[in-house]
Amino acid sequence: MKKIIIQFSIALILITGIYVYKYSNEKDLEVSSINQDIVNDYEDIIIKHGNEDEKIIALTFDDGPDKDFTPQVLDILKKNDIKATFFVVGENVEWNHEILKRQHEEGHEIGNHTFTHINVSKKGYDDIYNEINKTQQLVKDIIGEEPKLFRPPYRAISKAMCNIVKEEDMNIVLWSNLDPRDWSNPGVSYIVDTITSKVQNGTIILLHDYNNLRNKKSQTIQALEIVIPKLKEMGYKFVTVSELIENLDKNQTMQKQE
Repeated sequence: MKKIIIQFSIALILITGIYVYKYSNEKDLEVSSINQDIVNDYEDIIIKHGNEDEKIIALTFDDGPDKDFTPQVLDILKKNDIKATFFVVGENVEWNHEILKRQHEEGHEIGNHTFTHINVSKKGYDDIYNEINKTQQLVKDIIGEEPKLFRPPYRAISKAMCNIVKEEDMNIVLWSNLDPRDWSNPGVSYIVDTITSKVQNGTIILLHDYNNLRNKKSQTIQALEIVIPKLKEMGYKFVTVSELIENLDKNQTMQKQE
């Protein structure tokens, strides 16, 4: 019996190690997967930052909803009276309808992050369409409206994905040069320092309301409690990504008129 327990424990450790290794390697694709030619071809629907002339920024959260962490994030946002944008994974939405409803009811924006967190650069048109469409429909069934924003996992893009998003009249939302890699648990101070040192007007900040480490309070949440007041002290106003886009459009229209 003892031998079986030991063998089972070793197998569990190996499986966990493989998963963490795979997840970490896939996350590293966030830096390498951008194809600049595709970005140039679809620049009309790809958003990487907002208006650089105004002190407005957008907090965004990927990979939820999470039954433990997302409510804590929502509590912090409510306490500080700010709105954010959540890019949800469809299979997580299936288990957390009430959390999605709360996000919507409290004025936060919901974006699409595929159904199973796929790397679109490794998938064909049909798979990508099903991943996006399934999440679109699920979100609509719960809050009564479809997302207008899509963020590709791992920051990977493809022409097929861009065509699908364009056909759905959505925007692709990446993020500015500010990724504290909170999913890797680099330390609360690192997350805070990265954000406060790199934030600029119009920055889209990437964070996650899901984490593989199941602590009572994730490093992201601990960092939020510190960084939000700091950013307010620095004079920044928090908006949703759609509000960021609206301000960007207004600014571009004014520049053309001038």
